[in-house]
Amino acid sequence: MKKVVILFALVLMSNFLLGQSKDNSDPNSTVIRLVILNDNGDILIKNSTIGWLTISTTFKQRQTINEVVDSLSNRYGVSITKPNLKGVFTYKYSFKSSTYITQLYVAKSTTNDLPKNKNVEFHWASKDDAIKKLKETIPSLGQMVNQVLDYPDVIWGGSFLVNKENNEASSLQTEDFYPISDPSTYKIESNYSLIEKTLQNYMEGSSYNKLEMLESAFAENATLYLTGRDGEFKIYTPKEYTGFFKNAEKGQFNGRDAKVLAIEVVKDIATAKVEIAGPERKWVYIDLFLLKKLENGWKIISKTATRVDNAKDN
Repeated sequence: MKKVVILFALVLMSNFLLGQSKDNSDPNSTVIRLVILNDNGDILIKNSTIGWLTISTTFKQRQTINEVVDSLSNRYGVSITKPNLKGVFTYKYSFKSSTYITQLYVAKSTTNDLPKNKNVEFHWASKDDAIKKLKETIPSLGQMVNQVLDYPDVIWGGSFLVNKENNEASSLQTEDFYPISDPSTYKIESNYSLIEKTLQNYMEGSSYNKLEMLESAFAENATLYLTGRDGEFKIYTPKEYTGFFKNAEKGQFNGRDAKVLAIEVVKDIATAKVEIAGPERKWVYIDLFLLKKLENGWKIISKTATRVDNAKDN
């Protein structure tokens, strides 16, 4: 009898603990969304059961953000440059207790081809057309994408409340968009952001063998002072320089990892410093640029470079 009482007590205690540990609230989730652009600035959108969307996924297993992004691009068969975080947005719900965090990343397609996943309908849409289609599907998504693309120098935050009536969901923005990154970077089409776009054309064009993009970064009469493979220091034209990449496959990463180190602007002229590193940093160059604001935008008018990785022949 005593053993029965003890067993009964243990069962009651177990049920009590299970009841205490059970959380009736829905778990919070994080959604990763990728906004993929081609060389023309078009946005990659996919057709879903509810309408047109960007590609996305929810954290469902133990993964790093890089692993999630890689698995996402691999799932849809799209080749992209390294994504940049551009927004962190909060969704609250009037009909459940969970919160969704949406992390919005922007990346460039390295090939401009539509993804190879035949089970999903993809389309390259102009920015205006894509924003319109996204808003028709999920209004807040269109708002977020529009914000991060209009002001690409800023990482944005914001919040939305999702309501449901007659099984139809609607969203209301409860916090205006605000900069999470340093507010001093909040410049509307500033000279800095325009110069960065020119340098991005140079870096992406030379890293992915995109000759037209690379040449577009230079003024037609630009001068490049470089040491050739024969060791001779000479002047090159932009067309001669882009010719260095003509035999490589367009859109295929060639190992050149580039990043902007510094930009200094004085009215309509600017200087810039860019680091170019090879695989595992076996070689590292510093490129120095002189830029000029012309009628068709900021262009590189001169460039030189030197190797800085303490190579024996340096």
